Amino acid sequence: MTRTGDVAVPRPMRREATNVMAAGLAFVSLFTGAARADTTDQLLDQLKAKGILTKGEYRKLKARHAAEIAAPARTAAASHAPAQPAATPSDRFITRLDKGIGARVGAVDVRLSGQLAFFATEQFKQAGTASIAGGLGGGSLYNNSSAIRSGLLPSALALSLSTEQEGYKVSFSLGLYAGGNNIRVGLLNGNSSGASVALGTPGVDLRQVFGEISSADYGSLKVGRDLGLFAADAILNDFTLFGAGTIAANASPSNTSLGRIGFGYVYADWIPQLTYTTPDFHGVTVSVGVFSPYQQFDNAGSYVSASGVLPYSVVITGHDQPGFQARLKYVGELAPGMKLTLWTSGLTQRHRVESGDAVLLPRGAGVRSMAIDAGGRLDLGPVTLVGYGYKGVGLGTTGLYFDGVGYDGERRKSSGYYAQAGYTIFERLTFGGSYGVSYLDANLADYPGRLGDGALVASNASTIGFVKYRFTDWVTFQSEFVRSVSHNLLGQGVRTNALVAGTIFSF
Repeated sequence: MTRTGDVAVPRPMRREATNVMAAGLAFVSLFTGAARADTTDQLLDQLKAKGILTKGEYRKLKARHAAEIAAPARTAAASHAPAQPAATPSDRFITRLDKGIGARVGAVDVRLSGQLAFFATEQFKQAGTASIAGGLGGGSLYNNSSAIRSGLLPSALALSLSTEQEGYKVSFSLGLYAGGNNIRVGLLNGNSSGASVALGTPGVDLRQVFGEISSADYGSLKVGRDLGLFAADAILNDFTLFGAGTIAANASPSNTSLGRIGFGYVYADWIPQLTYTTPDFHGVTVSVGVFSPYQQFDNAGSYVSASGVLPYSVVITGHDQPGFQARLKYVGELAPGMKLTLWTSGLTQRHRVESGDAVLLPRGAGVRSMAIDAGGRLDLGPVTLVGYGYKGVGLGTTGLYFDGVGYDGERRKSSGYYAQAGYTIFERLTFGGSYGVSYLDANLADYPGRLGDGALVASNASTIGFVKYRFTDWVTFQSEFVRSVSHNLLGQGVRTNALVAGTIFSF
């Protein structure tokens, strides 16, 4: 007990009075600080509105001023508050992330994502016996083929690290992709033809490793190996991305199926790059990048002529400058439940003839490849519509610069498109279909009676119907009917039909 005048005051009541006084002091300090803050806050708002301060400078000054206002209140409260144990430094904490699989370790977010992709496939025997060099629509001439294989996506495990440093978001990503079938090691590694032989091993594709630094004011810079810009949105909006599409070489599958690669677009590929993307301006972004150059490649193979064995296409291995790609993209919500995505992208690269290259051009001669595309996607409630098209010269077909230049050194023109529609009911069941075709225009030297024999591919087309069911947030089942057709320069064709059913486990 403590005496105050003639009144005895218990010690607990005395401590409570002290705490009330401390809280009152903190409130007064905070109130007076807020009053002083009015003028400064208004000044900062006016400087930002007049463009004198950038968004980043404005945010930093506001945060600093808020800290200065709060400091007196914290000091006043702390001087009258009972002693507290020392706080654990923030870099010692590990907490779970709000979304996905991962944790925050101090100031760094560590996240894992990936998928398991396997499909049961049945490809019916090929109709037609024509020779089509570079064609994708064929199969076995005499039998059906069955396989359990990856879809257009292989199974994958991706790691990402991200943090905030000095006002910038800094991140690192590493993607490990694995097919389920044995591979036959070749020029294309995991994408070479498969080998259905015991004691084989599947292919591992470390296709993705890059870092990125970004801010809302200045945009982002990506450094490393990632998906290219040209035709990237074509494959990312293709519903067979989580399915299979055309199942070429189904008797001995490689790492993945084709989806619509070569049947409406050219594969964007994973390319070492330096790519800058602008800040989002009302839904519009612009990306430009320099890319490690790829060579002109003879994918169609060779044929026998009166003058001997000749390749359909050239191999040009030299390049004295990088490739360049760019993309303009818009994403916006036009109305509740109505989202529109539009894009256009392009690429250019110069190829130089080296000694030993299989081409009727002088050493040091240059050949420039160019291409442009455009596409759009409309999400209108349960309905999804996608349209896409491309044109190029020296671009080739299926893969970048595959059969893009003839043996005489003349560039071939190429083009293609696909259209797709889907409808979702009960927020789980989606069904739809698509049609797409890729064309490779011949040079004069490709026709019979000149250098060629007419068997070079002229078009690859496919029609696909699909049904998808989202069983859980992680598990999706998809079934497809796929009809693939190829024609050569003489108009001769082959076709195959296939049934696909399988699942994607994604997390």
